[in-house]
Amino acid sequence: MKTQTLEYNKETGQITSCEYDEGFLVSSSDVTTAVMTLALEKLYDDYGLDIGDEVVVTKKKSLYKVTKFSIRKLP
Repeated sequence: MKTQTLEYNKETGQITSCEYDEGFLVSSSDVTTAVMTLALEKLYDDYGLDIGDEVVVTKKKSLYKVTKFSIRKLP
């Protein structure tokens, strides 16, 4: 059975798209730049930000193994 995953390696900072077949890695591709670009575009769209707007992102720990982010638009 083939499976596809997105994996984040905290040591290298890379996000990879991986394909497994019967549990064995068949291929992997670094998609870090594409994922980060899409995430930033969505963030700007979700908060109605324009080009040139700045955002402060603060990482907050709340629940076990859950990370929450607080986002504040700068004037």
